[in-house]
Parts: sequence; structure tokens; C-alpha cells
Amino acid sequence: MKGTADFTRWLMGHVGELNRLGDLARSIASDPRWPTTGSLETYRDYLEDGGAPPELIDTLRKAWAEFQSLPQ
Repeated sequence: MKGTADFTRWLMGHVGELNRLGDLARSIASDPRWPTTGSLETYRDYLEDGGAPPELIDTLRKAWAEFQSLPQ
């Protein structure tokens, strides 16, 4: 499994995209409390605790799967 800090860095690379992944990236880029490391569950719980809509949670799940499928 890749380092979870790398997930946040990878996600930040999508800030300029005009799609759901970009929406997620912009959302966390503007959140100084976003956990810089953690598991999918850590990130999901953080978003859910903050009242994120289900679509954003689904995007997180898909982003995590895409990140994990990248070659190391």
C-alpha cells in the first residue's frame, strides 16, 4: 500500500480539474484541518463528521481506489 501522505499530495494534483475529483481536491485544499495522513476510513469519517454530501464521500472512495491502483 502506498503512503497515505502521498494520497493527499496526489489529490492536490487534481485541484485544477473541473470534475468531482477536482471538487474534492479544492475542498480539502481549502481545509487546514484535513488529516494529512490516514486510511480511507480516516478521510471518510472526517468528511462525514464535517457534513459532506454523499457525492463527495463517493468521490473520495473512487479517488482512493484510483490512487491505490497506480503503479508504485
